[in-house]
Amino acid sequence: MTRKEGTRNANGRSSIYKSEADGRWHGWVTVGVKDNGKPDRRHVSGKDKTKVTDKVRKIERERDDGRVRVAGQKWTVEQWLNHWLSTIVAPPTITPNAHEAYEVAARVHLIPGVGAHRIDRLQPEHLERLYRKMVNNGAKPGRAHQVHRTIRAALNEAMRRKHISDNPALIARPPKVDEEEVEPYSVEDVRRILDAARTRRNSARWAVALALGLRQGEALGLMWSDVDLDAGTLYVMRSRVRPKWAHGCTTPCGRKQAGYCPSRVALRPETRRRSPVPGGEAWACRTRSSS
Repeated sequence: MTRKEGTRNANGRSSIYKSEADGRWHGWVTVGVKDNGKPDRRHVSGKDKTKVTDKVRKIERERDDGRVRVAGQKWTVEQWLNHWLSTIVAPPTITPNAHEAYEVAARVHLIPGVGAHRIDRLQPEHLERLYRKMVNNGAKPGRAHQVHRTIRAALNEAMRRKHISDNPALIARPPKVDEEEVEPYSVEDVRRILDAARTRRNSARWAVALALGLRQGEALGLMWSDVDLDAGTLYVMRSRVRPKWAHGCTTPCGRKQAGYCPSRVALRPETRRRSPVPGGEAWACRTRSSS
């Protein structure tokens, strides 16, 4: 860095000088070129020359490492989360269920907790205090982890787009989640579940899920075309998506929940096709011996 006390440096080099007008030290760093072709110069100031020098050198390192944030809107956490959810990760970019999990974490926890902070000034300690407050108020550590994953993903995208130079969520430590050992059903438990399921019209869903270990969405997404009784195989082609509805009534129907509206409108498709796996678009379960 080249500087001369009391003067500005030319040719786009960094400069540090003391202003007679306000008695403060000022630093300027050229980090690139703006969209209009003019130099992109960043400014820092302070009463102490050493501190201003340190700030200038930090910007120079970020510039040289390609991490300096772009000029433009100074996003708050709330503004960035809303933009990220509505524009960047809106379905079909990610699944509706994943988007809903992100949206709940942002709306219920992140925006009320840290939404007023600017994303370039958010600190790991802000997030850690939020997680601790959630747990102290009765939330499980797993919920705090979901909130942590949401802000980490959102700020990773902000960093990729150079709105911030560092992601504080990569440093913040969420509460530890204790692993719970899963206790499998006994044969007698399975028999009791199947006996109870026989009284309902969807008993086949329970039998197939218990026999083959299907997830709930996979079992609910099965169709007869997925079953080959002669070969004794069942192909898992899709998963049932949790429904989401909007009111379709022209005059208020009086139902608070859109799902109970007589003219409800589906906001999501009923099913989502499984992601391809090596060797085929779905995986097959053998339902009985082929012999």
